[in-house]
Amino acid sequence: MCSNSLTDYQFTKAFKHGKFCSVYKANCAVNDRVVVIKKFSLEQDDDAELKRLFAEIQCCRQFQHPNINKILHSFIVDSDVYVLYPYMCFGTCQILLESIFTNGLPEPLIALIFKDVLSALMYIHTNDFVHGSVRAHHILLDSQKAVLSNFHESRSFIKHGKKKPVLHGISHEKNLNWAAPEVLDQNVHGFTEKCDIYSVGITACEMANGIQPYSETQPTLMYTEKIRGNVPSLLDRSTYTMLLDDQGKMPFENAATRRTYEIFSQRVLTDDFHQFVEICLNRNAENRWSAKKLMTHAFFKQCRHVSISDHIKKCRSETQNNSIKDDESIGPLDDHAQECREDVQWNF
Repeated sequence: MCSNSLTDYQFTKAFKHGKFCSVYKANCAVNDRVVVIKKFSLEQDDDAELKRLFAEIQCCRQFQHPNINKILHSFIVDSDVYVLYPYMCFGTCQILLESIFTNGLPEPLIALIFKDVLSALMYIHTNDFVHGSVRAHHILLDSQKAVLSNFHESRSFIKHGKKKPVLHGISHEKNLNWAAPEVLDQNVHGFTEKCDIYSVGITACEMANGIQPYSETQPTLMYTEKIRGNVPSLLDRSTYTMLLDDQGKMPFENAATRRTYEIFSQRVLTDDFHQFVEICLNRNAENRWSAKKLMTHAFFKQCRHVSISDHIKKCRSETQNNSIKDDESIGPLDDHAQECREDVQWNF
């Protein structure tokens, strides 16, 4: 049970201050629970943002699944809407890529994360919804599980009591790099829930490589590449040669970039992981596996007897052993607090 009174919340940290949305960490005095509070202003002129907000709240209220970020409570004070979420101590996968796993997450950790994400997608798709914006920035972690968040782009196949065979509409501009080609096509054929599976494949490359897909590519070229079936790939010893120039050298003048790609040239990712990504990124949506079928893929065999916190703690230990200076934003892992980072920097 949460309160509608701001006096019952002790705001302990501000994660983000924005014109429309601000994000805080707070303690709820009513139930002694740590929560994340998003504060939205109703005084903005952007009606589209408000519509997206209320659509997300309505959507999330319908979902009851352990791997979907739950809205605990929402209330209005003056001209602001306050939305409460559980505190996920490791933050988003994007935060981990920026602060700890700068050259990509370990493959077993990626498998653990996507096992939970696919479980959420299977539930969402079974309920005739599409998430619409699967990416590292929208996956939150604590020591036990991953949850899918940010349902701003979510759409339902059900309209006026009838189920539509396909959906139409474009993703928000900031999510286009993760969008499936059939979403970008914007034609009468529309798209289905398989667009989420394509985004899973793009996100898998993002997590493994530590690089946001198409980050330096013009939107038109990105669209053309996807339509042609050219997509990002997992970077390791088997795919590294595609980065070399005609003389077999790395065409990167930046020393840091060269070092990163040298790491890729020495690592080995499993054939199961490569196949998993290829299935997700199939140009033909009908040939992509469903979320339910993907959960049976051999890629997930490595999830047994291991947890998310084990991998993050192991990586941090290896970083300390290599005498690499810790990032102050990471903070110590607190065993009492389920080995979570208490000072993670959230960004919504």
